[in-house]
Amino acid sequence: MILRVEEAGVTLVGLDDLRSLSAHILGDATIGDRGRLEDGHIWVRTRTLLELAGERASDQQWRGEFDGMIDYARRHGWVDGDEVRMHVVGD
Repeated sequence: MILRVEEAGVTLVGLDDLRSLSAHILGDATIGDRGRLEDGHIWVRTRTLLELAGERASDQQWRGEFDGMIDYARRHGWVDGDEVRMHVVGD
């Protein structure tokens, strides 16, 4: 899954890829109130990701896989409270 940060806003793409989670910042776009940038990573609340996923978040199978992805991140120290850390990759 990819969090796309663009001038036009923040979107979530690749919703079927729940084995990876990264953020792409395009140009001079900023994350705004959707998260926070820190040391080359973006921290985003899991509920923000679910909001960005739209109707997909109400699919039980998808939600189970999403929760599994977040649990994996938690086991590796990439979750702090209700925020998950995403590596920022180039545009």
